Amino acid sequence: MAMPEPIEVTTVIAGRDVLAGRIHRTRATGSFTYDDDYLRNRAAFALAPALGLHRGAFPLSVANPFSDSAPDTWGRKVLNRAAGRTLDEISLLLGVSDESRQGATRFWTDGVARADEHGVPPEAELSELLRVADQVERNERDIDNVAVRRLFRATGSLGGARPKANVRLGTELWLAKFPKPQGDHWNKMAWEAAMLELMGRVGITVPTHTTTQITVDGEQRTVLLLKRFDRSDTGTRIPYISAMTALESADGDGGDWVDLVDVARLNGADTRELWRRALFGAAVGNLDDHLRNHGFLRRGNDWQLSPAFDVNPEPRGDGDEHQLALGGESTVTVEALRQRDALQLFGVRVAEADSYAGEVRSALADAGTRAAANGADPRSVAVMESRIASAMEAL
Repeated sequence: MAMPEPIEVTTVIAGRDVLAGRIHRTRATGSFTYDDDYLRNRAAFALAPALGLHRGAFPLSVANPFSDSAPDTWGRKVLNRAAGRTLDEISLLLGVSDESRQGATRFWTDGVARADEHGVPPEAELSELLRVADQVERNERDIDNVAVRRLFRATGSLGGARPKANVRLGTELWLAKFPKPQGDHWNKMAWEAAMLELMGRVGITVPTHTTTQITVDGEQRTVLLLKRFDRSDTGTRIPYISAMTALESADGDGGDWVDLVDVARLNGADTRELWRRALFGAAVGNLDDHLRNHGFLRRGNDWQLSPAFDVNPEPRGDGDEHQLALGGESTVTVEALRQRDALQLFGVRVAEADSYAGEVRSALADAGTRAAANGADPRSVAVMESRIASAMEAL
């Protein structure tokens, strides 16, 4: 039996695609080796910490170093539905639309980018994408397969369990995050948009974003639109790795701010902004702050913090137990993050922390107003009143 042709892997250096190495595929997984010319390139960088910049084969294990280029929970659901079967890891990785693939890592066979034959849909198709996403989320049987395949091509390698799709706004690549047809007990997209606005006010880097109201089956729904931060203004791809990849972890592994700070500092990233993000997230109850929800962009010779994303408040009754622990404690509070040892960990001075807490408190006074401005109805605003009030008191 003939061996499958190797899959060429490229990344971007100085704005140009450069051959980095090759994946040699086995029945279900494979291995990766760097190209010799890439290893000789003084500007070369490791595609992931698990892929150290040296010769030799790297097995693609469960903690797949290319997982940021592959679909996550939602994308897997859509692609497996489109294929009519459960696909292996390499098939999932290669099935992603090249145009919308996250970061700058690309995969090629015979000089052709894998899964590049279809474009990203325009904003005008949002209502149809949302309608099909609803059907997939409800696990309906009678769904048009062509529509499902188109939804997957729009979904790409973007992480998370929430329904989403890539769309074009003019010539720019944006991400559309959809409300779920069931299980969203308040307008989560409006509240996520409000959090982005308020974080931007208090010195946290966030993506360019907006919301739009889409009517599907007679019901008005809020869709959050975010400009893709892994593309430059000219459309050039920017290398990206999640904190999960940076820490050589896998989905389901517990994370800790201590480890995230260490890897950020090692790569020259701003640990003081990381503290600002941690404090804001603790204040608003952003409990789902797992390692995939933090990331780094390649800037020059460093991995810098990506804009903050996927910050969602939870009602006060849901507690303060976070996915990302602090010093081994999963209950992460404003008080804990203002303790001297926590401030020393992040490199934040006490006076700076006191001043910043006041800034966040002032910004949160507008939380309900901003959620309403982004489409939240009075009930959705009221759901978060106790959480916001508690946050302002803690700050």
